[in-house]
Amino acid sequence: ELISMKLNVIIPEYLAYKKSKVRAETVRRDKCSLNQLCEFIGYTKPVAEIDCFDIEGSRGLIQHLESKGYSNNGINISLRHLRAFFNYCYKKAKVIKEPIQFDMLPKNAQEYYIDEHQIKAIHDYIDDEDNGIDSFFKRCFIFYEFTGVRAIEPFIGELYGDWLYVDASKSKGKNLRKIHLAEDLKAILMEMQAFRDEYVAGGSPEPNVRAYTRISKTLLKIVRALKFSTNRKISLKSFRHCYGIRRVYITGNIFQVAMEMGHKSVTTTQHYLKF
Repeated sequence: ELISMKLNVIIPEYLAYKKSKVRAETVRRDKCSLNQLCEFIGYTKPVAEIDCFDIEGSRGLIQHLESKGYSNNGINISLRHLRAFFNYCYKKAKVIKEPIQFDMLPKNAQEYYIDEHQIKAIHDYIDDEDNGIDSFFKRCFIFYEFTGVRAIEPFIGELYGDWLYVDASKSKGKNLRKIHLAEDLKAILMEMQAFRDEYVAGGSPEPNVRAYTRISKTLLKIVRALKFSTNRKISLKSFRHCYGIRRVYITGNIFQVAMEMGHKSVTTTQHYLKF
């Protein structure tokens, strides 16, 4: 028997369920996507009355987000989180008769990796004292470049000997992550975690997120100042892509690189083959 339930009732239950399953960052993105949906169709709309036309129709959510200037890639992120929500409504909560099906948008032509010349330009910008960027951030970028870790992993992992361990419960892929570190990278990791601990001592909520967000915003500030003439969107994840490309080239073993990067499927790693 289907239970008639409105969005403002089932969404808090869904988010509470997700908190026990995924990382806090994923739950925040779930909430953002669901807020976009609710602001468009109303918080009190029964879930059973939602159909694919509310999402991708001529007057659906997708068109609404496009009119507000969202890119296809950004809209696709929201659609993935909404798809997970509707699957929960069907399989777990059993408040809809079948999953709501809708198509993803074609990806915008945009590259996310960073090349050697751009990395050097970023380092040189930091080295110029007139720009007022602490050299700590350069060391952070080096750590991301030569470990291929995700942005938050230095702050949620633990150092054991020469290895950074990220527990399976905190890892995006839900597998134990082990990243081998040379001595210089170990020293940078300890410096990064000390940077996080300043937020802990200050009583800031979610110090792990605050720490990597500060580093990410510093990179964005530098990239904007350098005005790279490129179609690439450079972020902390760009260093991870750079690592993947290098490792595929050096090892010639895509399965090894998939394990090193914590990819659930080698299909994800295969994207680096084109480089």
